[in-house]
Amino acid sequence: MAEETPILKCALYYAEKLGWCVIPLPHGQKKARIRWKRFQTERPDKEQLQRWFGRGQHNMAVVLGPVSGGLCCRDFDDCGQYERWAAAHPDLAKLLPTCRTAKGFHVYFLGTVDRVRILHKGELRGTGGYCMVPPSVHPAGPVYEWIIRPTAENLLVLDPTLAGFVPNGELVTEQTENTEKPEQTEHTEQTEAMVWGGDVETAIQGTLPREFGTRNRKVFELARSLKSLPQFADADPRELREIVQEWHKRALPKIRTKEFEESWIDFLQAWPRVRYVKGTEPMMQTFRRAVEGDRPQIAVTKYPENEKLQILVSLCRELQRAAGEQPFYLSTRTAGRLLSSSHTEAARWFFLLESDGILEVKAKGGTRENPRNATRFRYLGD
Repeated sequence: MAEETPILKCALYYAEKLGWCVIPLPHGQKKARIRWKRFQTERPDKEQLQRWFGRGQHNMAVVLGPVSGGLCCRDFDDCGQYERWAAAHPDLAKLLPTCRTAKGFHVYFLGTVDRVRILHKGELRGTGGYCMVPPSVHPAGPVYEWIIRPTAENLLVLDPTLAGFVPNGELVTEQTENTEKPEQTEHTEQTEAMVWGGDVETAIQGTLPREFGTRNRKVFELARSLKSLPQFADADPRELREIVQEWHKRALPKIRTKEFEESWIDFLQAWPRVRYVKGTEPMMQTFRRAVEGDRPQIAVTKYPENEKLQILVSLCRELQRAAGEQPFYLSTRTAGRLLSSSHTEAARWFFLLESDGILEVKAKGGTRENPRNATRFRYLGD
Protein backbone atom coordinates (compact mmCIF):
# COMPACT_ATOMS: atom_id res chain seq x y z
CA MET A 1 0.00 0.00 0.00
CA ALA A 2 1.37 3.41 -0.99
CA GLU A 3 2.51 5.75 1.76
CA GLU A 4 0.20 8.73 2.22
CA THR A 5 2.73 11.41 1.38
CA PRO A 6 1.63 15.06 1.71
CA ILE A 7 1.32 15.39 -2.05
CA LEU A 8 -0.68 12.14 -2.29
CA LYS A 9 -3.12 13.50 0.32
CA CYS A 10 -3.51 16.63 -1.81
CA ALA A 11 -3.99 14.56 -4.98
CA LEU A 12 -6.72 12.48 -3.33
CA TYR A 13 -8.45 15.61 -2.05
CA TYR A 14 -8.42 17.20 -5.50
CA ALA A 15 -9.66 14.01 -7.16
CA GLU A 16 -12.20 12.74 -4.63
CA LYS A 17 -13.59 15.94 -3.12
CA LEU A 18 -13.41 18.27 -6.12
CA GLY A 19 -13.60 15.90 -9.09
CA TRP A 20 -10.35 17.20 -10.58
CA CYS A 21 -8.10 15.29 -12.93
CA VAL A 22 -4.52 15.57 -11.62
CA ILE A 23 -1.31 14.38 -13.24
CA PRO A 24 2.31 14.18 -12.04
CA LEU A 25 5.12 16.55 -12.93
CA PRO A 26 8.80 16.12 -12.03
CA HIS A 27 9.75 17.82 -8.79
CA GLY A 28 10.65 21.45 -9.44
CA GLN A 29 9.46 21.32 -13.05
CA LYS A 30 6.38 22.37 -15.05
CA LYS A 31 6.45 19.92 -17.95
CA ALA A 32 4.47 16.68 -17.59
CA ARG A 33 6.56 13.50 -17.41
CA ILE A 34 3.76 11.40 -18.89
CA ARG A 35 1.78 11.45 -22.13
CA TRP A 36 -1.35 13.11 -20.80
CA LYS A 37 -3.67 13.30 -23.81
CA ARG A 38 -5.89 10.50 -22.43
CA PHE A 39 -6.26 12.46 -19.20
CA GLN A 40 -7.98 15.28 -21.07
CA THR A 41 -11.02 12.99 -21.24
CA GLU A 42 -10.63 10.54 -18.34
CA ARG A 43 -9.45 10.82 -14.74
CA PRO A 44 -6.91 8.48 -13.13
CA ASP A 45 -8.26 6.16 -10.45
CA LYS A 46 -7.07 6.04 -6.85
CA GLU A 47 -4.58 3.26 -7.53
CA GLN A 48 -2.97 5.30 -10.30
CA LEU A 49 -2.69 8.32 -8.03
CA GLN A 50 -1.06 6.16 -5.38
CA ARG A 51 1.48 4.88 -7.91
CA TRP A 52 2.27 8.42 -9.03
CA PHE A 53 2.39 10.24 -5.72
CA GLY A 54 2.86 7.53 -3.09
CA ARG A 55 6.63 7.80 -2.95
CA GLY A 56 9.34 10.28 -3.78
CA GLN A 57 9.00 13.97 -4.56
CA HIS A 58 6.74 15.25 -7.32
CA ASN A 59 5.00 18.31 -8.59
CA MET A 60 1.36 18.08 -9.61
CA ALA A 61 -0.92 19.70 -12.17
CA VAL A 62 -4.68 19.79 -12.65
CA VAL A 63 -5.94 19.20 -16.19
CA LEU A 64 -8.46 21.91 -17.06
CA GLY A 65 -11.74 21.59 -18.94
CA PRO A 66 -14.62 19.08 -18.84
CA VAL A 67 -12.52 16.28 -17.36
CA SER A 68 -12.25 18.39 -14.19
CA GLY A 69 -15.87 19.52 -14.20
CA GLY A 70 -15.33 22.56 -16.44
CA LEU A 71 -12.41 23.93 -14.41
CA CYS A 72 -10.79 27.13 -15.74
CA CYS A 73 -8.02 29.35 -14.43
CA ARG A 74 -7.19 33.03 -14.69
CA ASP A 75 -3.42 33.32 -14.35
CA PHE A 76 -2.35 36.74 -13.12
CA ASP A 77 1.40 37.07 -13.76
CA ASP A 78 1.45 40.51 -12.16
CA CYS A 79 0.42 41.09 -8.54
CA GLY A 80 -0.70 44.63 -9.29
CA GLN A 81 -3.05 43.42 -12.01
CA TYR A 82 -4.53 40.84 -9.64
CA GLU A 83 -5.05 43.49 -6.96
CA ARG A 84 -6.84 45.76 -9.44
CA TRP A 85 -9.13 42.89 -10.45
CA ALA A 86 -9.77 42.01 -6.77
CA ALA A 87 -10.64 45.63 -5.97
CA ALA A 88 -13.14 45.72 -8.84
CA HIS A 89 -14.66 42.31 -7.93
CA PRO A 90 -14.30 42.02 -4.13
CA ASP A 91 -17.01 39.38 -3.68
CA LEU A 92 -15.37 37.02 -6.17
CA ALA A 93 -11.88 37.76 -4.85
CA LYS A 94 -12.94 36.76 -1.32
CA LEU A 95 -14.56 33.52 -2.45
CA LEU A 96 -12.92 31.95 -5.51
CA PRO A 97 -10.08 29.42 -5.02
CA THR A 98 -6.84 31.37 -5.27
CA CYS A 99 -3.28 30.11 -5.39
CA ARG A 100 -0.10 32.14 -4.91
CA THR A 101 2.40 31.34 -7.66
CA ALA A 102 6.01 32.35 -8.24
CA LYS A 103 5.03 35.66 -9.89
CA GLY A 104 1.37 36.27 -9.08
CA PHE A 105 -1.88 34.37 -8.55
CA HIS A 106 -4.06 31.67 -10.10
CA VAL A 107 -7.82 32.16 -9.64
CA TYR A 108 -10.01 29.14 -10.41
CA PHE A 109 -13.64 28.97 -11.55
CA LEU A 110 -15.98 26.76 -13.58
CA GLY A 111 -16.99 27.68 -17.10
CA THR A 112 -16.40 27.10 -20.79
CA VAL A 113 -12.97 28.21 -22.00
CA ASP A 114 -11.40 26.56 -25.03
CA ARG A 115 -7.64 26.32 -25.05
CA VAL A 116 -5.16 28.62 -23.34
CA ARG A 117 -5.05 32.30 -24.19
CA ILE A 118 -2.41 34.91 -23.55
CA LEU A 119 -3.76 38.12 -22.09
CA HIS A 120 -1.99 41.24 -20.93
CA LYS A 121 0.31 40.10 -18.09
CA GLY A 122 -1.35 36.72 -17.75
CA GLU A 123 -3.40 33.96 -19.31
CA LEU A 124 -6.91 32.54 -19.39
CA ARG A 125 -6.59 28.77 -19.29
CA GLY A 126 -9.19 26.16 -20.17
CA THR A 127 -9.64 22.96 -22.17
CA GLY A 128 -6.33 21.70 -23.56
CA GLY A 129 -4.21 23.14 -20.77
CA TYR A 130 -3.17 22.41 -17.22
CA CYS A 131 -2.02 24.36 -14.15
CA MET A 132 0.51 23.45 -11.51
CA VAL A 133 -1.17 23.29 -8.09
CA PRO A 134 0.00 23.24 -4.44
CA PRO A 135 2.14 21.90 -2.95
CA SER A 136 4.23 21.98 -6.15
CA VAL A 137 7.58 23.76 -6.34
CA HIS A 138 8.21 26.29 -9.11
CA PRO A 139 11.43 25.82 -11.12
CA ALA A 140 12.65 29.11 -9.62
CA GLY A 141 12.14 27.80 -6.07
CA PRO A 142 8.87 29.25 -4.65
CA VAL A 143 6.27 26.78 -3.40
CA TYR A 144 2.71 27.13 -4.69
CA GLU A 145 0.25 27.67 -1.85
CA TRP A 146 -3.48 28.23 -1.49
CA ILE A 147 -4.57 31.67 -0.33
CA ILE A 148 -8.19 30.49 -0.62
CA ARG A 149 -8.45 26.68 -0.60
CA PRO A 150 -10.75 25.15 -3.24
CA THR A 151 -13.94 23.48 -2.02
CA ALA A 152 -17.07 22.22 -3.70
CA GLU A 153 -18.82 25.38 -2.50
CA ASN A 154 -16.47 28.09 -3.79
CA LEU A 155 -15.98 26.75 -7.32
CA LEU A 156 -18.54 28.94 -9.08
CA VAL A 157 -19.86 28.77 -12.64
CA LEU A 158 -18.84 32.10 -14.20
CA ASP A 159 -18.66 33.89 -17.52
CA PRO A 160 -14.97 34.95 -17.69
CA THR A 161 -15.80 38.28 -19.34
CA LEU A 162 -18.52 39.21 -16.83
CA ALA A 163 -16.19 38.17 -14.00
CA GLY A 164 -13.61 40.67 -15.25
CA PHE A 165 -11.06 38.05 -16.30
CA VAL A 166 -11.09 39.07 -19.99
CA PRO A 167 -11.18 42.80 -20.69
CA ASN A 168 -13.54 43.53 -23.58
CA GLY A 169 -11.83 43.72 -26.94
CA GLU A 170 -8.45 42.57 -25.63
CA LEU A 171 -6.45 40.63 -28.20
CA VAL A 172 -5.35 37.18 -27.16
CA THR A 173 -3.02 34.63 -28.69
CA GLU A 174 -2.63 30.88 -28.57
CA GLN A 175 -0.54 29.46 -25.76
CA THR A 176 0.99 26.05 -26.24
CA GLU A 177 3.77 26.20 -23.64
CA ASN A 178 2.10 23.69 -21.35
CA THR A 179 0.87 21.40 -24.12
CA GLU A 180 3.40 19.00 -25.65
CA LYS A 181 3.20 18.87 -29.45
CA PRO A 182 1.95 15.23 -29.59
CA GLU A 183 -0.69 16.04 -26.97
CA GLN A 184 -2.18 19.07 -28.69
CA THR A 185 -5.90 19.06 -29.21
CA GLU A 186 -7.56 19.56 -32.57
CA HIS A 187 -8.22 23.24 -31.91
CA THR A 188 -4.67 24.09 -30.84
CA GLU A 189 -3.30 22.67 -34.08
CA GLN A 190 -5.70 24.15 -36.60
CA THR A 191 -5.75 27.82 -35.65
CA GLU A 192 -3.21 30.55 -36.21
CA ALA A 193 -1.27 32.34 -33.49
CA MET A 194 -3.40 35.48 -33.36
CA VAL A 195 -7.11 35.10 -32.78
CA TRP A 196 -10.02 37.44 -32.19
CA GLY A 197 -10.16 38.77 -28.66
CA GLY A 198 -12.77 39.13 -25.96
CA ASP A 199 -16.44 38.63 -26.81
CA VAL A 200 -15.89 38.00 -30.54
CA GLU A 201 -13.51 35.13 -29.81
CA THR A 202 -16.03 33.67 -27.35
CA ALA A 203 -18.75 33.86 -30.01
CA ILE A 204 -16.57 32.08 -32.58
CA GLN A 205 -15.35 29.37 -30.24
CA GLY A 206 -18.76 28.76 -28.71
CA THR A 207 -20.44 28.07 -32.07
CA LEU A 208 -17.90 25.89 -33.89
CA PRO A 209 -19.43 22.58 -35.04
CA ARG A 210 -18.30 19.43 -33.24
CA GLU A 211 -19.79 16.99 -35.73
CA PHE A 212 -20.78 16.77 -39.37
CA GLY A 213 -24.20 17.96 -40.47
CA THR A 214 -24.53 20.89 -38.06
CA ARG A 215 -23.07 23.75 -40.13
CA ASN A 216 -26.35 25.55 -40.84
CA ARG A 217 -27.47 25.43 -37.21
CA LYS A 218 -24.07 26.56 -35.96
CA VAL A 219 -24.03 29.49 -38.40
CA PHE A 220 -27.37 30.60 -36.95
CA GLU A 221 -25.91 30.35 -33.43
CA LEU A 222 -22.96 32.46 -34.56
CA ALA A 223 -25.36 35.13 -35.81
CA ARG A 224 -27.24 34.99 -32.51
CA SER A 225 -24.04 35.30 -30.49
CA LEU A 226 -22.68 38.24 -32.48
CA LYS A 227 -26.00 40.10 -32.46
CA SER A 228 -25.96 39.95 -28.66
CA LEU A 229 -22.83 42.10 -28.54
CA PRO A 230 -23.60 45.81 -28.12
CA GLN A 231 -21.19 46.84 -30.88
CA PHE A 232 -23.00 44.63 -33.41
CA ALA A 233 -26.63 44.83 -32.23
CA ASP A 234 -27.62 47.20 -35.03
CA ALA A 235 -24.85 46.31 -37.48
CA ASP A 236 -25.22 45.59 -41.15
CA PRO A 237 -24.30 41.87 -41.34
CA ARG A 238 -22.10 42.59 -44.36
CA GLU A 239 -19.73 44.36 -41.98
CA LEU A 240 -19.04 41.06 -40.22
CA ARG A 241 -17.64 39.19 -43.21
CA GLU A 242 -14.12 38.81 -41.74
CA ILE A 243 -15.50 37.28 -38.54
CA VAL A 244 -17.57 34.76 -40.50
CA GLN A 245 -14.53 33.96 -42.65
CA GLU A 246 -12.53 33.19 -39.49
CA TRP A 247 -15.36 31.01 -38.18
CA HIS A 248 -15.57 29.14 -41.50
CA LYS A 249 -11.83 28.53 -41.58
CA ARG A 250 -11.85 26.98 -38.11
CA ALA A 251 -15.02 25.00 -38.84
CA LEU A 252 -13.61 23.35 -41.99
CA PRO A 253 -12.47 20.10 -40.28
CA LYS A 254 -16.09 19.45 -39.22
CA ILE A 255 -18.11 20.63 -42.23
CA ARG A 256 -18.49 19.00 -45.61
CA THR A 257 -19.17 22.28 -47.43
CA LYS A 258 -15.76 23.78 -48.11
CA GLU A 259 -16.83 26.94 -49.96
CA PHE A 260 -16.97 29.98 -47.71
CA GLU A 261 -19.80 31.46 -49.78
CA GLU A 262 -22.21 28.78 -48.51
CA SER A 263 -21.57 29.71 -44.88
CA TRP A 264 -21.73 33.41 -45.78
CA ILE A 265 -25.14 33.02 -47.46
CA ASP A 266 -26.45 31.14 -44.41
CA PHE A 267 -25.18 33.88 -42.12
CA LEU A 268 -26.75 36.70 -44.16
CA GLN A 269 -30.07 34.84 -44.14
CA ALA A 270 -29.83 34.06 -40.42
CA TRP A 271 -29.12 37.62 -39.26
CA PRO A 272 -32.65 39.06 -39.76
CA ARG A 273 -34.21 35.85 -38.39
CA VAL A 274 -32.56 36.14 -34.98
CA ARG A 275 -35.36 36.61 -32.44
CA TYR A 276 -33.59 36.07 -29.14
CA VAL A 277 -29.98 37.15 -29.18
CA LYS A 278 -27.46 35.01 -27.36
CA GLY A 279 -27.59 35.53 -23.61
CA THR A 280 -31.04 37.17 -23.59
CA GLU A 281 -33.23 34.22 -24.57
CA PRO A 282 -35.70 33.17 -21.85
CA MET A 283 -33.64 30.23 -20.52
CA MET A 284 -30.51 32.30 -20.03
CA GLN A 285 -32.47 35.11 -18.39
CA THR A 286 -34.10 32.58 -16.08
CA PHE A 287 -30.76 30.96 -15.27
CA ARG A 288 -29.26 34.33 -14.38
CA ARG A 289 -32.14 35.00 -11.99
CA ALA A 290 -31.59 31.57 -10.44
CA VAL A 291 -27.87 32.20 -9.94
CA GLU A 292 -28.18 35.76 -8.67
CA GLY A 293 -31.28 35.35 -6.48
CA ASP A 294 -31.71 33.82 -3.04
CA ARG A 295 -31.51 30.04 -2.93
CA PRO A 296 -34.73 28.19 -2.00
CA GLN A 297 -34.65 27.31 1.69
CA ILE A 298 -35.37 23.64 0.97
CA ALA A 299 -32.25 23.45 -1.20
CA VAL A 300 -30.07 25.15 1.40
CA THR A 301 -31.38 22.79 4.08
CA LYS A 302 -31.08 19.56 2.12
CA TYR A 303 -27.91 20.29 0.12
CA PRO A 304 -25.91 22.75 2.25
CA GLU A 305 -22.58 21.82 0.66
CA ASN A 306 -23.65 21.42 -2.97
CA GLU A 307 -23.77 24.77 -4.78
CA LYS A 308 -24.76 23.27 -8.13
CA LEU A 309 -27.75 21.41 -6.67
CA GLN A 310 -28.89 24.59 -4.95
CA ILE A 311 -28.70 26.47 -8.26
CA LEU A 312 -30.60 23.69 -10.03
CA VAL A 313 -33.41 23.89 -7.47
CA SER A 314 -33.43 27.67 -7.85
CA LEU A 315 -33.62 27.29 -11.64
CA CYS A 316 -36.59 24.93 -11.35
CA ARG A 317 -38.36 27.40 -9.07
CA GLU A 318 -37.82 30.21 -11.60
CA LEU A 319 -39.02 28.04 -14.49
CA GLN A 320 -42.18 27.14 -12.56
CA ARG A 321 -42.86 30.81 -11.83
CA ALA A 322 -42.54 31.55 -15.55
CA ALA A 323 -44.83 28.64 -16.47
CA GLY A 324 -47.54 29.61 -13.98
CA GLU A 325 -49.90 26.69 -13.38
CA GLN A 326 -48.47 24.65 -16.24
CA PRO A 327 -45.51 22.22 -15.96
CA PHE A 328 -42.18 23.46 -17.22
CA TYR A 329 -39.75 21.82 -19.62
CA LEU A 330 -36.11 21.15 -18.73
CA SER A 331 -33.79 18.60 -20.34
CA THR A 332 -30.82 16.94 -18.67
CA ARG A 333 -28.56 18.25 -21.44
CA THR A 334 -29.67 21.84 -20.90
CA ALA A 335 -29.28 21.54 -17.14
CA GLY A 336 -25.87 19.94 -17.54
CA ARG A 337 -24.71 22.63 -19.97
CA LEU A 338 -25.84 25.48 -17.71
CA LEU A 339 -24.15 23.94 -14.68
CA SER A 340 -21.00 22.84 -16.54
CA SER A 341 -21.75 19.18 -15.80
CA SER A 342 -22.61 16.12 -17.86
CA HIS A 343 -26.19 15.28 -18.78
CA THR A 344 -25.69 11.98 -16.91
CA GLU A 345 -24.92 13.84 -13.70
CA ALA A 346 -27.88 16.16 -14.29
CA ALA A 347 -30.16 13.11 -14.69
CA ARG A 348 -28.98 11.84 -11.28
CA TRP A 349 -29.72 15.24 -9.76
CA PHE A 350 -33.24 15.21 -11.22
CA PHE A 351 -33.76 11.75 -9.71
CA LEU A 352 -32.66 13.07 -6.32
CA LEU A 353 -34.92 16.13 -6.51
CA GLU A 354 -37.86 13.91 -7.41
CA SER A 355 -37.05 11.51 -4.56
CA ASP A 356 -36.82 14.42 -2.11
CA GLY A 357 -40.22 15.74 -3.16
CA ILE A 358 -38.87 18.92 -4.73
CA LEU A 359 -39.84 17.99 -8.30
CA GLU A 360 -42.73 16.00 -9.73
CA VAL A 361 -42.32 14.47 -13.18
CA LYS A 362 -45.43 15.17 -15.24
CA ALA A 363 -44.22 13.66 -18.53
CA LYS A 364 -40.96 11.95 -19.40
CA GLY A 365 -39.09 13.28 -22.40
CA GLY A 366 -38.56 11.18 -25.51
CA THR A 367 -41.73 9.12 -25.09
CA ARG A 368 -44.74 8.72 -27.40
CA GLU A 369 -46.85 10.94 -25.15
CA ASN A 370 -44.09 13.56 -24.92
CA PRO A 371 -41.86 13.30 -28.01
CA ARG A 372 -39.84 16.35 -26.99
CA ASN A 373 -36.45 15.58 -25.46
CA ALA A 374 -37.13 17.69 -22.39
CA THR A 375 -39.06 16.24 -19.48
CA ARG A 376 -41.99 18.21 -18.05
CA PHE A 377 -41.75 18.92 -14.31
CA ARG A 378 -43.72 20.62 -11.61
CA TYR A 379 -41.78 22.35 -8.85
CA LEU A 380 -43.04 21.41 -5.36
CA GLY A 381 -40.39 22.99 -3.12
CA ASP A 382 -40.95 25.89 -0.70
